[in-house]
Amino acid sequence: MAKIAINKNGTLGIMENQRLAVNTGVTLSSNLISACLSMIAIIGAIFLFVVEKREVGLLFYLSISLSFTMFLFSIIFGGKGIDIARKKAYQDLLDLDFSKSKFNLQAIFCILGICFCILSYVFTSEKVEKNEEIKTLNENILKMIQLKESEKNQTKELINKVNALESKIKKLETEKSVEKK
Repeated sequence: MAKIAINKNGTLGIMENQRLAVNTGVTLSSNLISACLSMIAIIGAIFLFVVEKREVGLLFYLSISLSFTMFLFSIIFGGKGIDIARKKAYQDLLDLDFSKSKFNLQAIFCILGICFCILSYVFTSEKVEKNEEIKTLNENILKMIQLKESEKNQTKELINKVNALESKIKKLETEKSVEKK
């Protein structure tokens, strides 16, 4: 039995105001549940993007997992709050205090989920592209090959100079031996 009292000025009484207040809380909770579901989808997209484009570590995985978990808890507490409000409304016990704690927990967990999601990005760093690493390695190998070729050429020049000197020494030795005779 709903207790609706009409005031002297023709407006609805306290009972209807309480029903509107509870319905507003339930509507806000439903909207927050929808926002949490959207954030879970966004977390999935962020996760895929970050893992592909950036270097991640254990702290990133922990933070993004906590974010996902916080959004799940937010949805659970919102559902519990709505369920309590529905059951109390059926019993004509309209009071904001029955579901207030669940709705507060829902909001807190949603905020924590957002914070952990933002924090997860802090635990990433720029990914060094493998193509750049390969390019750098190829450049270093090319420099080493050029250095070896340069050393080979210098070695050949030195060998030629040594051979020329040896032939001059032999020539001088033969000339000296001819002079002595």
